Amino acid sequence: MALRMNGQGNGRNRTLDSVGGGISLGPSKKTMQNREIQFPASLQVTEQQIDLSALTGRQRDFYLNLFSEIVDIYEASNKSRVVVGIAGPTGAGKSVVAVLLKELAKQAGLPFALESITIDAYHYPNSFLCSHFANGESLKAVKGRFDTYDARGLARDIGAFALGERVSFPTYSRKLHDPVKDGIVVEAKNSLLIVEGLWLLYDKAGWDAVGPLLDYAFFIEADKGRVRDSVLKRHMTGGRTLEEAAKPYELVDARNSELALKTRHRADKVIPPYYLIQ
Repeated sequence: MALRMNGQGNGRNRTLDSVGGGISLGPSKKTMQNREIQFPASLQVTEQQIDLSALTGRQRDFYLNLFSEIVDIYEASNKSRVVVGIAGPTGAGKSVVAVLLKELAKQAGLPFALESITIDAYHYPNSFLCSHFANGESLKAVKGRFDTYDARGLARDIGAFALGERVSFPTYSRKLHDPVKDGIVVEAKNSLLIVEGLWLLYDKAGWDAVGPLLDYAFFIEADKGRVRDSVLKRHMTGGRTLEEAAKPYELVDARNSELALKTRHRADKVIPPYYLIQ
């Protein structure tokens, strides 16, 4: 097997066989032979640059194995369209993993398309959130909670994808802090869709229509302290001060994460965040 990952910073190339314990060659993996995968030093994730250069060789191996596993999931489904979910608490690294898988797929030369979307793109617009209330509180004040998303719209679009239709998915802008229509178009007959988000496995407020559409679901575990630091950093990168970032975290993000952690049992597989990969 000649698919290699260039281990930046450690001088090692790894084959899929060496990191995956001997991976059988399905049709997709046969097309990946003689291709060297360059593990990216950074990724652009929702308009933010994420530095990956400090990842260890073992951490990089883990994500190459995860990529290989997702290729296997597609092959085993015997379907032309497959949906894989990545759930987990806020700050667990879901969006980074989804974008990383897409980047690896670009290099691997798979015989099917791989696209990733985020549930953040299904946030109701701020204009809607500011004008709608729950329990006397503006939905804008709790943005990120399960009822601030158009879960039914997400289910509709995933369902259309699964049926083989051409689908135009929205994206989310952290500069505008709003969804942007028609950011991602999927029309290839053979396609794997990665959907990442906090509420994928939740079973209320319309989310109960989303979970059954996932052919396979991963859940990224997380350490609460590390989650808090990650979320605060992300908010501050978006322009907030530490004090401005801490208040919504305690009122919204921390509570959301607690609820999300209670959905982990619905996942097909629980995986660690990057910082717990030893």
